[in-house]
Amino acid sequence: MERKRITFFILIAVLIGVILGILIWRILSPKLGEGVFYYRVDGDKANLFLLNGKKEGEKIVSIPAQEVDLGKYKPPRHSFLSPGGKELIYFKKVKEEPIMNLGNNTVASRIFYEPILINLRTGKEKKIEQPIDSASLVFSLDGNSIAWIKEVKESTYEDIEKSNQKRELWTSRADGINARLLVSFDENVILLKQWSDDYIYFQGIYDVNTKSLGRVNLETKKIDYVIPKGCNVNLIDCQNIELSPSGEMFLYEIYTKNENKEITELYLGNFKTKEFKAILTTDRISDKSWLNNEKGFLYTEQEMNKDTGVKETIHLVDLYKETDTVLYSGSYISQLINDAGNDLYFLEKDNKATEINIFKLMRLNIKNQKSETILTENYNNILLIQ
Repeated sequence: MERKRITFFILIAVLIGVILGILIWRILSPKLGEGVFYYRVDGDKANLFLLNGKKEGEKIVSIPAQEVDLGKYKPPRHSFLSPGGKELIYFKKVKEEPIMNLGNNTVASRIFYEPILINLRTGKEKKIEQPIDSASLVFSLDGNSIAWIKEVKESTYEDIEKSNQKRELWTSRADGINARLLVSFDENVILLKQWSDDYIYFQGIYDVNTKSLGRVNLETKKIDYVIPKGCNVNLIDCQNIELSPSGEMFLYEIYTKNENKEITELYLGNFKTKEFKAILTTDRISDKSWLNNEKGFLYTEQEMNKDTGVKETIHLVDLYKETDTVLYSGSYISQLINDAGNDLYFLEKDNKATEINIFKLMRLNIKNQKSETILTENYNNILLIQ
């Protein structure tokens, strides 16, 4: 009896220890997925921060920054977050090879990358042993799998066409294991946009004058193309397509000019119903961002001001109430990112700064329209991702 009692108390102690360990781990570890991520460059490092209510956010990991222009650094532009915000895949530059002499001491080069999977809780990195195109990758909704376009050896449209090389869509585990070919495309370039349920959504480019928009059914492997209303068959006049979080709906723009003034016609399309609806006609739109519930979206309207230069106004469109509400006005607003709550994050030029390219990272509450400056930084050193 005494031995049973001791065993029972040991089991209780172990259970309490496990529960306390989980609670401490949850308290001390970053609450990933709750907020917005952004890169901030510090020397040759790009530090990834999570904005979850704190002033400048919580630093999660550091990865190498990439030199893009002489004397200027930007964080890796090929970064892909899992939907839950627990993992990130970034493409690390490994080499660069010249492919063409453009004259005037300018040489076009091809940059080679290797995909790195990083656990944002632990900071542990793992190289993905797959030839993935650094511009085209998406996570599944649960974050356990990825879809990607296989990298090709050819460097230009001409090389791809001569080799008759097909672009291939593959799926695998997030770490690259269990890779399998799904479909092949006729397009020379494929940009994956979203993986939602049984569909992977993409935009394709045959050449500079021919584009495509479609989705792939994972079960049937059928490619479903769509030509939105108002666009010609090659989609060259159909600009800035922005898919909703589910991928089923999308916004697109058609430009026109009236007495030297640029006008944007904004449309809403639906992959499932193949319905297309004109939403509004306005001045030039510089950015768009869907609300997570897909009941509406945000956009910035751009116009020239003689005194302050470019003025941009953030609007909120409610698709059900059919309303368009002005939320905020500023100068050179970019990178709209809406978190899971009521907060909108964006960059805005600091007109009071004496240096050029100084921008403010702003937080705007969509409901009460109150805004605050989180930090001020050089534009080339900061990048919002979500």
